[in-house]
Amino acid sequence: MGLSGLTVLIVAALLAGAGLAVAGLVIAAGSGDEVVLDVDDVTAAVTPSTVPPRPPATDEPPQGGTTTGPVTGPDGDSTGDPADDVETEGNPDDALSPLAQQLGPRQSAVPEIVAPRPRPIGLQMESIDVSRFPVRAVGLELDGQMEIPDETEIGWYQYGATAGRPGATVLAAHVSWNRTTGPFARLGSVEPGEQIEVALDDGTVRRYEVTERTIYGKQELPRERIWRNTGDETLVLITCGGDYNPEIRRYRENIVVYAVPVG
Repeated sequence: MGLSGLTVLIVAALLAGAGLAVAGLVIAAGSGDEVVLDVDDVTAAVTPSTVPPRPPATDEPPQGGTTTGPVTGPDGDSTGDPADDVETEGNPDDALSPLAQQLGPRQSAVPEIVAPRPRPIGLQMESIDVSRFPVRAVGLELDGQMEIPDETEIGWYQYGATAGRPGATVLAAHVSWNRTTGPFARLGSVEPGEQIEVALDDGTVRRYEVTERTIYGKQELPRERIWRNTGDETLVLITCGGDYNPEIRRYRENIVVYAVPVG
């Protein structure tokens, strides 16, 4: 190898080291896509004009009004090296999805019965390609943790609200899982003013506008804003982010985006 070739290798090694030094901010997952982990709190300067919730169908019973949340929730989305964001040792099918530990402090592990209503089945965002990921209803694991799909789907918390109705509609997904970037890999890059569309299984579409992007400690998600079936209609998107804790092999924080109905 000539001197010029050796120089190229040295420069490449230095650049790789620099990339690892900022891995806590933006990392590259196995697929090569960016994963945004560190975000600033941003709130819309002006709240957009909102539309009222849609009236329920005549045969749809009214929903209960109390907050229903998991025992625990997402506390990080990595079970290995943060540059890989990979599964735990052993069979990944036997490991509990770590994002399923992220969703806040203890509450009732037995959710209230929620009457049938239109369910989210698809999500469209301006700055992130999430349209290829189906949305499916999720509930609670046997241990009271929120069920989270793998990297191929987005989970809708079925014991909360649904799009077009009062309360908070919660959609959660991984930033990455099993060496693959997840649906919400770049949720931390979403800015206030962005439009989001939620498709429902009754053929309707609900449109929202982002008003806030923030980050919480894993036990600091505000239950009164997120786990509710009454009050102002809100869309809540959740994933993990922040610093990586190698001791517990988890990220320490939760990235959350709030949006209000505009159409």
